[in-house]
Order: sequence, then structure tokens, then C-alpha cells
Amino acid sequence: MPAFVEAGANVSHSSVAAGSWVRHGAEVVGCTLGQGVFVGFRSRVASAAIGTGTMVASLASIGEPGGDRVTIGAGAWIAARAVVAPGVTVGDGAVVAAGAHVVADVPPDSIVVGRPARVLRRREVVEDGLPDISPIVAIVRSRKNSNAVVLPDGWRVGARSLLDAEFKGGSDVVIGAGLIALGRADGPSSAGGVRAADGVRIGEEATLEGGGGIGIGAFTEAGAGLQILSSGHDLRHRSLPWEAGAVSIGARVRIGHDVTIVGPCRIGDGAVLTDGAVVLGNVPAHSITSGVLEGNRP
Repeated sequence: MPAFVEAGANVSHSSVAAGSWVRHGAEVVGCTLGQGVFVGFRSRVASAAIGTGTMVASLASIGEPGGDRVTIGAGAWIAARAVVAPGVTVGDGAVVAAGAHVVADVPPDSIVVGRPARVLRRREVVEDGLPDISPIVAIVRSRKNSNAVVLPDGWRVGARSLLDAEFKGGSDVVIGAGLIALGRADGPSSAGGVRAADGVRIGEEATLEGGGGIGIGAFTEAGAGLQILSSGHDLRHRSLPWEAGAVSIGARVRIGHDVTIVGPCRIGDGAVLTDGAVVLGNVPAHSITSGVLEGNRP
């Protein structure tokens, strides 16, 4: 299967092997991508060599243009909004958790978390082969109506948006320009989609990955750069199989700028997530969360 570089992705001065997938808004500069590499929405990858079957989640940042070369082994997982500094080596099968900032080499099959990243534990895995993104790529390639979504009555979405999701919910929903949204019942989970109740407000440049289902309660407000991922991967298997992880956000939640929410999780009514928060677990109602919340998922 040839490489799949979506419209809106920028790949330059790079070699991209067969079976790799670079999503809308991603930038790959001066890199070598092995077979079956996945690069998610709005990721930035520069001066890097990435091994077979490695997956880079949305809004991750790897290396710098012209910087010391980053080396990432085969079958690794670089999670959402993680940062890998120039010159770092990430070993085969390693997992860099959401929001982690890697400034030193990561041993193979280790899980690192935090800012700066530290080793949380070693992966113990079933040896069932490297990750294989080809089944999902085939689903996306076969769709004839991508980005041809009809919004519910009373919804307003700004310009420059990529809409490949099923939207449901109330009225008077406003989402700013540059939205990337996906999640449909014909995807890997029948629960896929984005549901928003009355009066929801979301700022510009949001990324809503609703493959496992996203629900947002009435009158919740979020600043620019919101990222919600309703899925993850089973770290107990070498193949890192995709898992649905529904995200449920209550009513009148206040979400700051550049917040990342990774399911499965539930955020209670009236909670506050401050600017730059990374949420990986449940948030109680009427509580305040900042920094990286390490919950039920690395």
C-alpha cells in the first residue's frame, strides 16, 4: 500500500515509506519515515528518523528543523502533545505519554511520563507483531463523503475546518475556525461521533478526535487549541491495538487554552481545566485541574 499523505499535510525534504499515513495539518521536514508510520493531526516532526510501525499522535512535536537528529525506533508510541527534544533517541517499543517532554534518551519498551520525562515502568507485552495501521487507512481511503458533513441546526463552525465526524446535540453551538473533527459510526467504533448540548462554545484550532465518542454538556466553554482524543492503545500488546475511550464532559465546564483531554475519562459539571492542562483521568465536578493529571492512562 502506498504512503497516504492527506491534503493539508506538509511533507518536504523527507522520505516516506509505503503504508505510512500523514494526517491533515501535520508537518514533516527533513525526516525518514519507515513503513507503516502514523503521524497525527497538527504534529510537527523535523530532522528525525522514525522506525517501522511507530505512531505519533496529534499535536506531538519531535525535533527541530536543522537540529540534531532524533531517532525513534520501531513500534514506539508518541502520545498527544508530547515533545521530543533534538538529538534524543527513543528505543523500540517505547511509549511517551501525553504531554511528556523528553530531553534524554528513552530505553526500549519503557513508558515515560512528565515534564521532564521520567521512566514510569517497563512494558510487559504480548509479542503479536508491530502496529499495523492499514485497516484504518483502508476505511478512510474508501470513504466517498469525507468533509461533506451536514451540521445540526443552530451549529456554527468557522472557516478552514476539516469535518469528518457525525455531529449531534442541541442548538446554538459555536466552534471557531480551523476545527479538525472526526468520528463516525462507520469507523473502528460504532460509538464514534461528537455530541454537544445547547450553548457550547469552543475556540479556534480545536482537534476533536471522536472515534470513541465525545460528549460535551450544556454551556461548556473552551479556549483555542482544545484537543480531545476519545481513543488510545492497549500497551499490553506489541501491536498497540486501537481502543475506544469515550470522553464525557459535563455542563458548564470551563476549559482554558491548549488543553488536552484523553479518554476514557469523565469530567464533572462545573469543573475548571486551566491553560495547558493534560487530562488523562476523571475530573470531579466543581474542581480545578492544571498541569498533567495522571489518571487511568499513561
